[in-house]
Amino acid sequence: MSPARHADSELDNLIDEITVDAHDEDEQLMGFEAAFDEDASFPCRGTVIGEEVEVLSVSRADNRTELIATCQRGGRHYEVALLDIDIDADPTTSRLIAAYRRWTGN
Repeated sequence: MSPARHADSELDNLIDEITVDAHDEDEQLMGFEAAFDEDASFPCRGTVIGEEVEVLSVSRADNRTELIATCQRGGRHYEVALLDIDIDADPTTSRLIAAYRRWTGN
């Protein structure tokens, strides 16, 4: 198996673990939120439209169908779609982000 296909199957397995008890996409998203809450390490560095930020947390926002990252830059807090941030994180957090991107089709 090629390294890329092996990585894809690992991400698919992680997605299956995160969404195992979910009945619909909203519950799957809640599973991802819980996985980030339990396993991800924050804060970490990130980049949004070329500007460095500190990523403080990841969660669901009210009435949103995606995960949102709370970021800090210059003492101010911002909420940014997780998919819009390039994050420099530890391996566990990076793996969760990769699985979330794959789950969303991005």
